[in-house]
Amino acid sequence: MSPFSPPHILPASPPLHELEPGFKLVRFYDPVRGPWDRQRSYGPLPGMRFDHHSPPLAPSPDRSVWYAATSLLGGVAEAFGNQGFLDKESGRRVCIASLRLSVPVLDLVGVAARVFNLDQRIGTDQDYSICQEWARAFYDRYTGIQGIRWRGRQAGTICVVLNDRVEMDLLKLVADVEIDHPDVWVRIARAARRARLRITAP
Repeated sequence: MSPFSPPHILPASPPLHELEPGFKLVRFYDPVRGPWDRQRSYGPLPGMRFDHHSPPLAPSPDRSVWYAATSLLGGVAEAFGNQGFLDKESGRRVCIASLRLSVPVLDLVGVAARVFNLDQRIGTDQDYSICQEWARAFYDRYTGIQGIRWRGRQAGTICVVLNDRVEMDLLKLVADVEIDHPDVWVRIARAARRARLRITAP
């Protein structure tokens, strides 16, 4: 059975996970849409699992998201998995950022999701509108959470979305380069092969 819509009343004490200071996040992004630390206020976008923007699709004055992974494999798989290939000349960039302070996120990894009578399909089901309903319910009910942590659909790796409650200067930039940069391309291509993605390169 696919995930169901959230109930009107959620548990008082949600499962939380603290992203500790120094913890690193990996993000692939399109620089045309802004710099590495730009949260996206336009939403909820189809296919973006935990967009908590209020529908319909439009710029939101007070809700925004920033998606990342906790590993290079996860970042590559989630960024390029739907299209099934990695294009070296896509113009995409990859950044690594570390946390200056701890960030509390709602945890949906493993048995933590059972608190809400959910299982790991909340991170894999392709009915994204239901997942976005849950994201809005979590955001509205738990005013202290600054994001969500779950196991991604493409490679089973840990993914994170930070929300507008996070001051983005809490992230310290470690690296930010084009994906075809010789210092990183070999590692990115290796991760793509592990994720069973085709690679298009000149």
